[in-house]
Amino acid sequence: MADRLPLWAVGLLALLAGAGATLAFAPVGWFPAAPLALAVWFALLVGAPWRRAAVTGYAFGLGFFGVGVTWIFNSLLVFGQAPLVVASLITMLFVLVMALYPAVLSGLAARFLTLERPAGLIALAAGVVLMELARSWLFSGFPWLLFGHTVLQTPLQGWLPLGGELAAGLVVALLAAGLVLVLQRERRWSGAGLVAGLFVLSLPLTLVEWTQPEGESLRVAMVQGNIEQARKWAPDGIDHSLEVYATLTREAAGADLVVWPETAIPALLAEIRGDLSRTALELQETGGELLVGIFDHDPQTRSIFNSVVHTRSGAGYNKRQLVPFGEYIPLRERLAWLDRLLQIPMSDLSPGTGDGGMEVAGTYAGISICYESAYARHIRAPLPEARFLVNVSNDAWFGDSLAPAQHLQIARVRAVETGRPMVRATNTGVSALIAADGRLLERSGLFSREVVQGTIEPRTGMTPAAALGEGPAVLAALVLVVLGAAQRRRST
Repeated sequence: MADRLPLWAVGLLALLAGAGATLAFAPVGWFPAAPLALAVWFALLVGAPWRRAAVTGYAFGLGFFGVGVTWIFNSLLVFGQAPLVVASLITMLFVLVMALYPAVLSGLAARFLTLERPAGLIALAAGVVLMELARSWLFSGFPWLLFGHTVLQTPLQGWLPLGGELAAGLVVALLAAGLVLVLQRERRWSGAGLVAGLFVLSLPLTLVEWTQPEGESLRVAMVQGNIEQARKWAPDGIDHSLEVYATLTREAAGADLVVWPETAIPALLAEIRGDLSRTALELQETGGELLVGIFDHDPQTRSIFNSVVHTRSGAGYNKRQLVPFGEYIPLRERLAWLDRLLQIPMSDLSPGTGDGGMEVAGTYAGISICYESAYARHIRAPLPEARFLVNVSNDAWFGDSLAPAQHLQIARVRAVETGRPMVRATNTGVSALIAADGRLLERSGLFSREVVQGTIEPRTGMTPAAALGEGPAVLAALVLVVLGAAQRRRST
């Protein structure tokens, strides 16, 4: 049917489907939007020549990213202090580039698969996984808004610890393929069987507990200072930030571990080491330890790092996955003009090394900083030794946009994938205590100054997703794509 529609109508439907797919992600979290939107996209590709299919996929991508990552504009305009035209152009360029992923997938699918047949549609669904894999790796990667994230707190959640976000995304895409088959009269029952079979396979997975509690519970506190970016980087921003965080930390007396967010204090560690020591000593009198998000400096290499420091032991972790155009400028020599326009403080950082593992509060934790939570490989690196996860973030850059809720959703996915609770401390929200099954045990408000406190159970053991990574899901997707392509070849 779609091949009878004019191209503009197909493009409009694909654009709306892409925009509608974002409803499956936080803050809305309406899961059916994901398979339904994918089903519309897939249906529009059936019978289409490859050029028309590529345009259809591009329209889907424009709708998906054009709505889903609008926060990039907010970050550049308000907090990067970029001129309106520059912020608009950078955001538009980013969306235009990201939309190429579904465009390429659509064109290749139309060229090498028979989408009128079940094998072709199933191969297209598997292609979504390979598309997301490419998006997560190429040019440092952008593993944001992956369809596997939408299964959180649904009957399909069991796929996250089994095969990770890509396996869960494959299930979502296969549901979409099943829905398209249901619309085809001669294949209605096979489509219904595929959808029903996926749910039947999913239900037992929700009963499996891959990891187990180990040791005593920990009382933890996350300090959310809610200091505006402009105030933070004012001439007296260091003293003001220290006062705010030291005062709030006194409210956390009795906690085993207190966590300050990413770059809580806008200074180098060496500049405020004495102030931090005084606060840490106060905390130690009640049996607590302090983790601080701070900048660190290597005087020999003159490198500056985005770090987390354990004040009691002096151990530190330097962020590995830096944000392009936020923490460093790619091709700085050629893009120096852009660096001057954006005016982002501390935007010439160096990447760290290590796996993020650190001994804190009598147990071993896996530390990550902000954007690293979007990279499953970084979160699973300190496992199985790590008994719980800590993520510090500065979501103030996002403002009142979709991003804080989306970032929290990603953090919850990481907890489920690894079977570990997560302590998440942010500057302006949302700070949260996340259970190993993704439930929110405690959470802060957005743009509120508060101390979030609660209890976590350190856990031991390994989920298959943590042990094997995305390999099995990628292999399954490749097999399905090869089978679909082979079916077309046999039929020609």
